[in-house]
Amino acid sequence: MKVNLSLKDTHISIIENLKEKHSIASNEEIVCRYVASALRHGDLESIFGTPREQCGAGCFDAEPRFEIDIEDADYDSLGRIYGEYAFQPYVTKDEEISKTIRCVLNFVEEEPDSVLI
Repeated sequence: MKVNLSLKDTHISIIENLKEKHSIASNEEIVCRYVASALRHGDLESIFGTPREQCGAGCFDAEPRFEIDIEDADYDSLGRIYGEYAFQPYVTKDEEISKTIRCVLNFVEEEPDSVLI
């Protein structure tokens, strides 16, 4: 499923660091691999729960950055997760999916040994 991914500058930095760490050149590949791994993590509350769902500064400052083609099953899982947690409302499905992916990236940055690809 194609998603026009909206990210903040901090998330672009996280992606760049992960690409360097794993010697992966593609933004799409690094995001998709970490999303898939996070969804298998088992403790979704630690990734998407209240401390992470609450927006830091500039909740709606995320801008469309690039398009990814995420696995349909992962897309569906992220959509369900968005519906299950009390995220801020967004206008489009891409923005909702982007919010969940930003949570994954935040978790990966804060707990780097918890999600492995």
